[in-house]
Amino acid sequence: MINVARVAVVLVALLLAVTVHAQQGEIPANDGWVTDLGGFLTPQQETTLENLMESYRRGSGHEIALLTVPDLGGRSLEGYALEVARQWGLGQEEKNNGALLLVARAERKVRIEVGRGLEGTITDAISGRIIRGAIAPEFKKGRYYEGLLAGVQAMHAAAGGDYARIPEERKRKSGGIMGLIPMLFMFFILSRLFRRGRGGRGGGLLGGLFLGSMLMGGGRSSGGSFGGGGSFGGFGGGGGFSGGGSSGGW
Repeated sequence: MINVARVAVVLVALLLAVTVHAQQGEIPANDGWVTDLGGFLTPQQETTLENLMESYRRGSGHEIALLTVPDLGGRSLEGYALEVARQWGLGQEEKNNGALLLVARAERKVRIEVGRGLEGTITDAISGRIIRGAIAPEFKKGRYYEGLLAGVQAMHAAAGGDYARIPEERKRKSGGIMGLIPMLFMFFILSRLFRRGRGGRGGGLLGGLFLGSMLMGGGRSSGGSFGGGGSFGGFGGGGGFSGGGSSGGW
């Protein structure tokens, strides 16, 4: 006779094994150039990094992404980074000029995974120096944003290429004719003040520049000199990774 209890135990064990395997095999969907599942960054810091990385992609053609996770879920750091980079399709198709910076919070580990197209510039030795010299020292001080920024910038420098400006994104929504009233009133007040100011033509020019800046939405966004609001259009579909890179910790 079949031992029902024993069969039930076996089925439960198989189900748990399948569940654990599925969880370990999950690859997170990317959230742009920066996917901060580990919670290292504020929204503003993440936006600044996004703008920097989009600017670099536009200027150089290379694709370098950042992923942070709460933990590795029992997976190896190297195997996980390789799987993520391949599945995300980092780098341009045929060129495979992508790289991934992976940080695991619980294990306190860092991995730079390099696509085949960048292995000649972001070498294993350089990857290790970036982790030990740029990222780990800041992480040990609890300065996670500074460490990630330094690491990304060092990877950009090693890979080569320039930064490019990205288009400004209009974040203000039109409020119809009622939305123009405060702007027109401000224009009227400021124009009268500048007319009364000293400096003749110079004052008028300064006033015009200031008013123009206000009416056009003002200075730059939190992305600094890299502009603001650069949209992420997805990775290039390369995914050619063979395990090049380096690992470390803090």
